[in-house]
Amino acid sequence: MGRTIGFIGAGKIVDIMLGALCPAFGDDELWVWNRTASRSEALAARYPVRVSPSVKDLAERSDWLFVAVKPYAVAKVLSEACLSVRDDALVISMAAGVTIDAIKTHFAAPPAIVRIMPNLPLKAGCGMTAICPDEAVRQADVDALLALFSSVGRARLVEERLFDTVTALSGSGPAFAFLFIESMADGAVLNGMDRAQAYEFAAQTVMGAAKIILESDRHPGELKDIVASPAGTTMAGIHSLERKAFRAIVMDAVDAAAARSRELNS
Repeated sequence: MGRTIGFIGAGKIVDIMLGALCPAFGDDELWVWNRTASRSEALAARYPVRVSPSVKDLAERSDWLFVAVKPYAVAKVLSEACLSVRDDALVISMAAGVTIDAIKTHFAAPPAIVRIMPNLPLKAGCGMTAICPDEAVRQADVDALLALFSSVGRARLVEERLFDTVTALSGSGPAFAFLFIESMADGAVLNGMDRAQAYEFAAQTVMGAAKIILESDRHPGELKDIVASPAGTTMAGIHSLERKAFRAIVMDAVDAAAARSRELNS
């Protein structure tokens, strides 16, 4: 018999997770609650998920309880759900910047708690999910979470002190990658290529480069050097990027996103 899995929240990330993970949930019974009921009902119309009438009802029935609301809303929903969360339940928070200790403050006797940070590429089966369990979490649940999210990409255990970095790198990172791909395609359009074709070439190129890094043990700089032949076109492009501090700009973007994640918990 499967677990009963509840989702507090019916936003984009829950939509993405249900679309990607429904096959992996198998015999699990899925429930969702959202303060705006129409959003829960919209998910129920598209996925095998039932709508719970209240957050308390959802908490009472859930073996795994995903907290999938914006960081500012975590305190509100947990204040309503805390007395109904079962002693043997696993609370799984996806709220950026909200620590395990902060979640514990809502409970007289805290349940087992895990923080996770999935990302948008789950949608394409190429997700990168960070998982940080509290010491009270059963190893079987840790293994089950790793297996679940590995079914749609990669999942790794990460120390909680690095979660702001994870939020910036893999959480915000897809947006940075989209911007880079759009910019590469714009450069091709500037040189006469059709826009649809430019997007295809740029996206496939970035995907292929990422795949090589993941499947080899070679340093990205070494791989870059293979492409950048002396006095060639690639070196001319790299020179242009470095003149404008390309690496520092990207590092600053990740650093700014991480700083914002820390602000959310202050």
